[in-house]
Amino acid sequence: MAKEEITKAPVMGVFELAPDVTREEMQAVFFDTNALRVPSYRLYQLNTKGARYYYVINDDGKPEFFPSVTTILGEVSPRNPFLEKWRAEMGLEKAAAYTQERANYGTFLHASIERLLVNRSYDLDLLKAELAKYIEREQLPTDFINYAEDLKKDILSFAQWVIDYDVKPLCVEESLFSSLGYAGMIDLVCTLKPTPKSKERIVAMVDFKSGRNGFYESHVHQLYLYKDMWLENFPEIPIQSVFNWSPKDWRKSPSYNFKCQDDAIDPRITATLLEQYKLRKTETKDITLVSGTISLESDLSENYKTISLEELVKEKNTDKEEADDKPLFEE
Repeated sequence: MAKEEITKAPVMGVFELAPDVTREEMQAVFFDTNALRVPSYRLYQLNTKGARYYYVINDDGKPEFFPSVTTILGEVSPRNPFLEKWRAEMGLEKAAAYTQERANYGTFLHASIERLLVNRSYDLDLLKAELAKYIEREQLPTDFINYAEDLKKDILSFAQWVIDYDVKPLCVEESLFSSLGYAGMIDLVCTLKPTPKSKERIVAMVDFKSGRNGFYESHVHQLYLYKDMWLENFPEIPIQSVFNWSPKDWRKSPSYNFKCQDDAIDPRITATLLEQYKLRKTETKDITLVSGTISLESDLSENYKTISLEELVKEKNTDKEEADDKPLFEE
């Protein structure tokens, strides 16, 4: 559906391939087809219990899997000593619970600011009702609703940044893969002013963070890998600068953190981390499916089978299966 120069992507569903295994075709929240060439491939995200992969179907009809950038960095990035100290002081169980809580917060915030970018408006008075639906859908604790006011302030911080830098999106949440062996979802590629008072505009990549305590080295590596991935897919529109954005805990007027990461780290370090991950030879996992009626008078092997994710995807990659699939969630 066209809106000025921006083309909104069709709403895609999440489909269940097997118990605890879902597939989703990745589509940008919006994509400016007047400025960007639509990639020729279809990229899917496969979620299993405890693991996430991206994949494309190659010319032979076989799925080709890619780890996400966040998975790669989670495996090989040096541990942040401050975070490790925090985990030790809080205790692993409480730290893990709080980390998940903040991840849920970030997911809702991302969706909200993306909606603001697309629609150019956002009704803060409806946020609490939307948050209540999110809590019910994700089965979160009921006291998560107490984050409503924090979320409103963070969305205002984002709106202030969009106005200050005159941000014009080219695409939001665009998922791509690289021939170097990874994939990922880019928060925002846009044109903006390098400074609020600047008259020039640049093509920029911005990654959003919901934490207020600054940015970490892994955030820079993430941007560098995304930038290389973008250049491979869109060589005609190179990224001129990469940035991180996050809200601040403001009181009187909306404020935010916005940092250019162009020279934050030697990009050769990022390339080394990618090579380290490849040397680990991480492979996609098998899953065991259980079904049928158990009979103590027969062989239980009829009730389970182990199958690779590749075999599962190939089984489902037919026109009939695509037509028979039903979305797990209606948008």
